[in-house]
Amino acid sequence: MKTPYEVQQEIARIERLLPHLISDQGERAEEILGFHVAGLYASAPVSEHGLIGERVLHMQGLCREAANAPDPAALPLLAAAQPQWA
Repeated sequence: MKTPYEVQQEIARIERLLPHLISDQGERAEEILGFHVAGLYASAPVSEHGLIGERVLHMQGLCREAANAPDPAALPLLAAAQPQWA
């Protein structure tokens, strides 16, 4: 069982990892985040579950926002693929 301090340290570690997950894994970032969070819930005391839930909601929102954002690299390609009407 982790101490409350260890839980906070683990949450901070996951928060630092999140931008890398989003950039490397894209749409799978939320799923991978879920695996990390499940492990944290399993090792944290019940008294810390509320804190974990609050912080995870924010991280899930970031994952969903990134998954729904248009891919900036694909935008010029999409513009070039449009038919040109003269």
